Amino acid sequence: MADKYLVVGLGNPGRDHEKDRHNFGFQMIDELAKRYALTGAKKEKKALVLDGSINGKSVILAKPQTYMNLSGEAVRGLMDFYKIPIDRIIVACDDIDIPLGTLRLRHTGSHGGQNGLRSIIQHVSTQDFARIKMGVSRPPGKMDPAAYVLQPFGKDEAILAQQVREKTADAIELWLEQGVEVAMTAFNGDITAPKEAKPGADEELQLALRAHELSPNDPKPLEKLARIYKKLRRLEDAVNAHLQLAALHEHLGNPKAMLSEWEQVASIRTTDTDWQIKLAQAYEQHDNPRMAAQKWLKLAEYYLEKANIQSALDVVENALRLNPQHPKGLELRQLVSERMTE
Repeated sequence: MADKYLVVGLGNPGRDHEKDRHNFGFQMIDELAKRYALTGAKKEKKALVLDGSINGKSVILAKPQTYMNLSGEAVRGLMDFYKIPIDRIIVACDDIDIPLGTLRLRHTGSHGGQNGLRSIIQHVSTQDFARIKMGVSRPPGKMDPAAYVLQPFGKDEAILAQQVREKTADAIELWLEQGVEVAMTAFNGDITAPKEAKPGADEELQLALRAHELSPNDPKPLEKLARIYKKLRRLEDAVNAHLQLAALHEHLGNPKAMLSEWEQVASIRTTDTDWQIKLAQAYEQHDNPRMAAQKWLKLAEYYLEKANIQSALDVVENALRLNPQHPKGLELRQLVSERMTE
């Protein structure tokens, strides 16, 4: 289960809401399901789910059945049931502050007034998860936004709305294959705008290096450098860029952003156990025991795969020190104990 990805589309259950603007996320899930011939939806953890494969990735497609404002209940339940880490989750939803025909993909951020995202952030205790907002535009005149999003797209909007659903599905495919940074670069913005010719990767790299040289305390050039290095598969250079960003955010007094950059390093150095330990300890130091326990348990699973039983036991105990009743921690402790007696 640990290798699965979770793709969540937000909306409201029931046939009366199927075509609502507020159900743009549900509609995108239907687009993906149709594209990959995924059938046999089942009710699980307050959501309708489809279990399948997209481009070689094991994926759970989910439509929370809690109504929009309680979407986090379903997402939290699915995360725990399938043991899916936060970096393998993406949420698609509507947004009235974005024009119809525009996508906005991010790897973190506030809910921005979107109540489904608000609920998810509350239940998973972090805003550091990928989300793709599908613009539906603001209501005309003085129309109540709450009523507006519960209406279907007009006839003159139908074709563009379908294009948005398809582009969102494309973006999620790319997210699964190459990660959020690449998907952001490829799909953020107006889907109808002609794409300008972009400089080659080497030229982009030189421009980003020059921008960083001119503004060494500005995080944006460093963020771009990290993306370009990943595109070029210069992973150690990408690691160094993320570490510089982490140091900059620490200097600016933004520990959450610092930890987010350390997560990026960990996603590259997946087999560097010293770094994974450092990240878990950092979450403890910054008073985030939930994430610290999650990191310790992920490391325990890695040690078990490598048959390093004593190390697995040590890190499981670290997780249970933070949360003595953690279900996964207790399960792993039992598994480790059984392996030690074999």
